[in-house]
Amino acid sequence: MKKALVVGCLLLVVSSSVWAATTEIVGGIRDGAALGLQLESAAARNLTVRGGIEFCTGKQPIIAFLGGKIPLTSLGRMPLSLGLGFIGYFGNNKTDAGVSLTFIFNRFLEITPLFLEVGIDVAGQGRLVAQLGYKVF
Repeated sequence: MKKALVVGCLLLVVSSSVWAATTEIVGGIRDGAALGLQLESAAARNLTVRGGIEFCTGKQPIIAFLGGKIPLTSLGRMPLSLGLGFIGYFGNNKTDAGVSLTFIFNRFLEITPLFLEVGIDVAGQGRLVAQLGYKVF
């Protein structure tokens, strides 16, 4: 199991160069304290594809997600986007799959690579999401 997780993380990092994607480190609250890697790549002018894996202290320790980000507006100098996607919570002999709806505030606290993501995951049950992320260029 540990080998599969290490290989999965390495594939995320290596595939970012193939995809011309931005690697992001994310952490926060997602059914417990969570930390993980995320990839983001522009698919069209107003659509960004996002995907990643996180490890969590909750009842299901592995979270994987794939979705998109659509720009909405700017709040001052902070762009606001809507994140929609599919999410899976894995572990403890149980798998919950569902959807995720989040709002992403880029350039949070006037720091360009920092972003704040807040929303809800509906996978088996509703779970609040509050995360900070840092884009590694």
